[in-house]
Amino acid sequence: MLDFFFKKNIAFRIVTGFITTLFLSFLFFTICYSIAPTYNGLNGLQCIAKGIPTTNEERWCILYMLSVETICIFLIPALVLLACVYRKPFQLLHQQSQKKTFLLLVIPLLIIANIPSINLQSEINTQSILAIIGEDSPLWHSYKQTEFLTTALLSPDMIWIDIFAISILPAICEELFFRGFLQVVALKTFKHKHLSIITIAFVFSILHGDIFNCIPRFALGLLLGYLFAYTRSIIYPIFAHTLHNMLVVVSTTNSNMFPENIETIGTTTDLPLLGIASTLILAGFIIVLAKNTTFNKDEN
Repeated sequence: MLDFFFKKNIAFRIVTGFITTLFLSFLFFTICYSIAPTYNGLNGLQCIAKGIPTTNEERWCILYMLSVETICIFLIPALVLLACVYRKPFQLLHQQSQKKTFLLLVIPLLIIANIPSINLQSEINTQSILAIIGEDSPLWHSYKQTEFLTTALLSPDMIWIDIFAISILPAICEELFFRGFLQVVALKTFKHKHLSIITIAFVFSILHGDIFNCIPRFALGLLLGYLFAYTRSIIYPIFAHTLHNMLVVVSTTNSNMFPENIETIGTTTDLPLLGIASTLILAGFIIVLAKNTTFNKDEN
């Protein structure tokens, strides 16, 4: 049966994958929606439409539906399309030729050291966009509302649920989709390998739909892309992405554990040289990964 399927041309397998993805995502969403937890008769999507959550019951309902959406949008398409395009898809996600476990120690340090860089990039990105559209723009108001909603979803009483739903699950699903599927396909399709990784990082940034933070998210996409290309294992970008998300969750829910200027350090008004140094460290690390990345023969 598999031999018959893989004898079909790539276009047929991709179309089959898309149709299967739509069916499975719809089926999964329908089942999860039918059993979704409710608060005062409202499920998570209806709670979002109602306004900012104020109770942990509302937060749980919303996080449940957001997790379902993440699985439907990223995880199911990545796994199904990989299985339809490649005969041995999971070998593409973990094919280390040598141990690179030292990165498991380096990555946490890099994520922490990158905080000033993220703040600086975010400030430059935001101010540049506001200079064009102005603070009266609906885009800016929508962004602030989304930011407020995200903050309201985080609660010290639900820290482990927040870590799973906002840190771990999105990292796994997004990395399997962007690096595990899109980057694998791009590297096997296009001649210019580094341009392929840069393009997927750009797509990763744009598809998040946040024009006010597309620069730091693009930089994160580059880091994750080259971690995957260098190690040939999806484990490393998932690990880095999870730590990045977890830092945001923990610093928001337990701000007393961090310096008061955690959200401004490195910006033009708060130790800008630290922000520049942090950016140079990140750029240097990405360049080292890029220069030491070798591609398989079937990627050349």
